[in-house]
Amino acid sequence: MLVTQGLVHQGYLAANPRFGSLPKVALAGLLGFGLGKASYIRVCQSKFHSFEDQLRGAGFGPEHNRHCLLTCEDCKTRRGLSEKAGSQPSAS
Repeated sequence: MLVTQGLVHQGYLAANPRFGSLPKVALAGLLGFGLGKASYIRVCQSKFHSFEDQLRGAGFGPEHNRHCLLTCEDCKTRRGLSEKAGSQPSAS
């Protein structure tokens, strides 16, 4: 956007008689935003795929810790203790 504004100011690009340099600068900003998004999309997709792999198998239910999407070591120990307590046979 700054380069476009500079080109309009130097006279290399003609300014609009009514709106000045605004349409060209806005178009340059939109194109820059779009090109930036397009160039980053593969990195973003790979991040989502790696996050999806971490969440695979996480579901809802009594064993699932709903406030914690990732399984940290503390959650694993709590879940392990609750599974051991729940797996003991009853005396009846």
